[in-house]
Amino acid sequence: MRANGLAGQSSKDLVKEINALKAQLQKLSTALEAEASDGVSRAMSTIEGKSKQAIDNAIQAAQEFVDEYGDSARETMEALARKSAELRDKAKDSLVDNVQNRPVGTLAAIVGIGFLAGYLCRRQ
Repeated sequence: MRANGLAGQSSKDLVKEINALKAQLQKLSTALEAEASDGVSRAMSTIEGKSKQAIDNAIQAAQEFVDEYGDSARETMEALARKSAELRDKAKDSLVDNVQNRPVGTLAAIVGIGFLAGYLCRRQ
């Protein structure tokens, strides 16, 4: 019987040890879960901070690009406006000169264009 008593005692000890291991594993699992959650939160915070910084850098680069090339575009537009005004003035002067130097030829050209336009509009 004595062997049976030792076996019963050792099985009780084994059950106690297994229960103690289960409790320790549960505590370890909870601690790992909490640590993982904290790690994910820190990683998300880091990603969020870096994303904001990248967006701010992109906005700043775009603003610098606009500032740099905006003045150049404005100058180009002003130059084109001056050039088109010069061309308009030259065309006006040329037209006035032609009308003054050849009034009959100009009148004939206008009448011819008018008849041609009337003919084309009537056909449709």
